[in-house]
Amino acid sequence: MKKSLVALAALAVVGAASAQSTVTLFGIVDASYAHTSGGGISRDGITNSGLNSSRLGFKGSEDLGGGMKAGFHLEGQLNNDTGTGAATGGGLNFARKSYVTLTGGFGEIRIGREYSPTFWNTTIYDPFGTNGIGQSNAPAMIGNVSSVRSDNSVSYLMAAGGVSVHAMYAFGEKASNVDDNTGDYMGIRVAYAAGPLDVGAAIGNAKGATGPADVRSTNFGISYDLGMAKPMLQLGQEKNDTKKVTNWLLGMTMPMGQGEIRAAYSHYDTKNSNADWSKIAVGYGYNLSKRTQLYGTLAKVSNSAGSAVTVSNNGLAGSAALDGSSSGYEFGIRHSF
Repeated sequence: MKKSLVALAALAVVGAASAQSTVTLFGIVDASYAHTSGGGISRDGITNSGLNSSRLGFKGSEDLGGGMKAGFHLEGQLNNDTGTGAATGGGLNFARKSYVTLTGGFGEIRIGREYSPTFWNTTIYDPFGTNGIGQSNAPAMIGNVSSVRSDNSVSYLMAAGGVSVHAMYAFGEKASNVDDNTGDYMGIRVAYAAGPLDVGAAIGNAKGATGPADVRSTNFGISYDLGMAKPMLQLGQEKNDTKKVTNWLLGMTMPMGQGEIRAAYSHYDTKNSNADWSKIAVGYGYNLSKRTQLYGTLAKVSNSAGSAVTVSNNGLAGSAALDGSSSGYEFGIRHSF
């Protein structure tokens, strides 16, 4: 009898502990037919991530008591048009996100690979969310290795009322006798979101793709939901000792029927150079359910004499000629789970 009671008590403890821990499998599968053209060359094919990046991930949390939680997030990119992962050789890795986290009344600490603070404004205030042929070209205007994500990073996140802060430091992990701190990054984003207003500003400093040169990034974004439409503005700048590129984007989303219209016009200016370009994109998404959407997008880039920026998507390259244009369209379906 005593053994039975002990066994039941042990099962009860295990059940209680399990109830305080969760692990979730999640993902997105996004595929489209696309066409790109420019410089007398065109391509047709099946692509992925035209609306949202295809991915497979695992995340979990454990209640530690006293208002504290531990957790993790592992997320990998999928090339579902070819059935491969985005890692070298076609394997699946967790390069989209890979971190462990500790959360409490002090905020949240994340350690691992995570989005850089200076990335967020380039995607939040882009109607196309830096995906597909309509996406903004703002990230990585100069060879910034931390333009989207940072390896070996420590992040601190805090939210109070409508105000949120994301600060990060990432280690390049170079030897002390090497004059190259590639991978070192520090940045911070401060945002305010309440009611229809959403505004954010960020600044960051990263070592370039090669050598010790700094790439300094600043950007700002704002949107205001009017109900019948949601206009948004994005401003940004990246510069190092030899180059400076600035950009601005005007965009809008507008509910229509069981979906929404998306539109954006952006311009990119390279200081003391003719390597400038502009981009226009329009699209529509139709919601079949909360998790499934049909979408279509049209986009065109106009280059100046020193630029050859293309319209492209994951799995389908674009083409362009100097002082020429590049265009494309895609029609696809996005399903999340």
